[in-house]
Amino acid sequence: MSRLESLVQTPSWTRSRASASPSPGPGAGPSPSRKTETTHHRMLKLVLAEVRKVLKTWDELVIVDGFKACKGCIDEATEMEPERPEVTPHLTALYTHREALQSTLKKLDNNLYKLTALADQADKVLFAAYHRENHDFVFVEPLWLSWTLETFVNSLSPLISAHTAHLSSLNSIANTITDLDTSFDDAKLALEHWRDLALVGERWDAAREWETLIGLELAGGKGDDEMDDGREEEDDMAVSVTASGQKGKKKGRR
Repeated sequence: MSRLESLVQTPSWTRSRASASPSPGPGAGPSPSRKTETTHHRMLKLVLAEVRKVLKTWDELVIVDGFKACKGCIDEATEMEPERPEVTPHLTALYTHREALQSTLKKLDNNLYKLTALADQADKVLFAAYHRENHDFVFVEPLWLSWTLETFVNSLSPLISAHTAHLSSLNSIANTITDLDTSFDDAKLALEHWRDLALVGERWDAAREWETLIGLELAGGKGDDEMDDGREEEDDMAVSVTASGQKGKKKGRR
């Protein structure tokens, strides 16, 4: 029994449901294939659409903004060598890139908070559906293709875990890059690690798998053009990051 199912099967919930719903007559019961979307369908769609936006924003922040800021920190620190007569412009630029990196991490933290709030909202949709419909509507009947309402709601928890771990790793990399005691070689390795985390890894796989499955479920197994368009945009960003990473300077950091 899942956590959500155990919550709604408490005695108070059961008594409330029994008193609110009269016993069905002979032959009554839920349709095996519900074709009419309810308010709960529409509310869940809104939540899922917002989750998609969070994932897309996360990709853009890490792949574009974060990578650019990290690379800028390394490049400007490299330019500040003792023998150079003019280091002030590079110091100013370094400060700007550091601020941009911290701003990116803050935005990621805000997106993680939003993702958690959306998961809570999905829980509310489930509880409301249980009160107004019935047990089977939440735990047995597929909403569109094969997933039940409970399955949709439970799919969000792994996303939160993956993004929490991802942000922790990115914060660690940022600390390494912005530490003035970090050598140029170590900073470049950290930048490569950032790029790898942006384009592969547990968070990337979890997000892409979730998007694919959600797209199939909402489209009834017919595919999802919107999701395909999103993948093309991410492929373009990935090419841009890879190209930028190959332009690093081959010189000492100090």
